[in-house]
Amino acid sequence: MTAERTMSTLNPFYSTGTYTSGPYTVHIGFTSRSAGNLGLHVNAGESHTATLKNRADVQSLCGSAPFLYLNQVHGADIVCADHILSTQISPNDERGAYTLKRADQLREQAPQADAAYSTTGQPLAIMVADCIPLVFVGEKPTPHDVPIIAVAHAGRPGLLAGVIQRTVATMREQGATQIHAWLGPSICGSCYEVPEDMREHATQQIPETYAQTSQGTPALDLPAGAIALLNKLKIEVSTDLAACTYESTSLFSHRGFMNRGEAPGRIAGLVWVTKPS
Repeated sequence: MTAERTMSTLNPFYSTGTYTSGPYTVHIGFTSRSAGNLGLHVNAGESHTATLKNRADVQSLCGSAPFLYLNQVHGADIVCADHILSTQISPNDERGAYTLKRADQLREQAPQADAAYSTTGQPLAIMVADCIPLVFVGEKPTPHDVPIIAVAHAGRPGLLAGVIQRTVATMREQGATQIHAWLGPSICGSCYEVPEDMREHATQQIPETYAQTSQGTPALDLPAGAIALLNKLKIEVSTDLAACTYESTSLFSHRGFMNRGEAPGRIAGLVWVTKPS
């Protein structure tokens, strides 16, 4: 397993990693601002056709099939990507064009869920701008089987709703063993200020989320909560690819947009599989 952080303003990835499973290499990547906005639901000061091109450029760089993006709703539902046609997720239409019509089609066709998995190596994407993007890889009992991969979006509501537990349970139902999880960039406990009653509600369910800001005001540490849940599930966790979205100028942050007037946008956590030819 290897990991790398890329701080270059020209590199569309903030951090990347790989994981070897039998003859397969699983690639994990978390994009930066340099990749552009990847969320079709975001009014990012650029047209939705530009967002489609951003997605296509990232896909081309990865050398993968189109990534499955979701309509995320801060819940805990998980969808199987294996039977979704590539024509439903390709960022361009049959003419190779990036059009507003194509953007509308993708938004309508994208599954409404906050996690996805694949047993066949279908490339997966999850979008965030302060919430936690998680990537999972699970070994299969037979070494030459394609590893099971998954992604999840864990903001405060999703974390409390059990999106992590549901993703892990689904992977295990599909036969995954030795599951590994990577946390990507998200807002840290020192920056995620919340009302006292919100902190109390969250910490009653997940005590490890308790935090306070550098000014001593109530806060939540979502990464600490996610790590605690994963440890209880006996999942190997890596934070090598993580960072604070609010502190880093290389990452989109919803709070940065709301509090400091930064450009809105979404980064993506990506996972795809390759096999030597």
